[in-house]
Amino acid sequence: MHAATQRAFQLNNAFDATFLMEMHDNDLAAISAILVTASQQISEELDRYLILAEKGDCSELKRRIHLVKPLWGYCGLPEMQMKYQHMEQFLGENPPAEEIRARLQSEHPCIVEGLSLITAEVVRIQEYLKQPAS
Repeated sequence: MHAATQRAFQLNNAFDATFLMEMHDNDLAAISAILVTASQQISEELDRYLILAEKGDCSELKRRIHLVKPLWGYCGLPEMQMKYQHMEQFLGENPPAEEIRARLQSEHPCIVEGLSLITAEVVRIQEYLKQPAS
């Protein structure tokens, strides 16, 4: 009965809802937990990116972006995962420090927007799960 109720919940269109629901067997609580954990890790890394960019540490920045890239996919946001793939490729060309900083500054608002989207969806899911089953 609970699973049927959960299926009535509609994820925000920005997410690959089919992927998330299939991957987590329609378990909204599990999806919420994944979104929370992933957004915390992405947020922590974003702070590190800015420091690494200031230092011009292209190699470490590329490594860290590579490690975080799949988290966007797990969150059902493949466009953000692709954005990270493009940043990783850009860093693979070993650009000068000023280009690294400029690229990260230009990407920063989009990353923050993606994190905000995840946070808002977690709130929506948690509010939905608090509702009594009908």
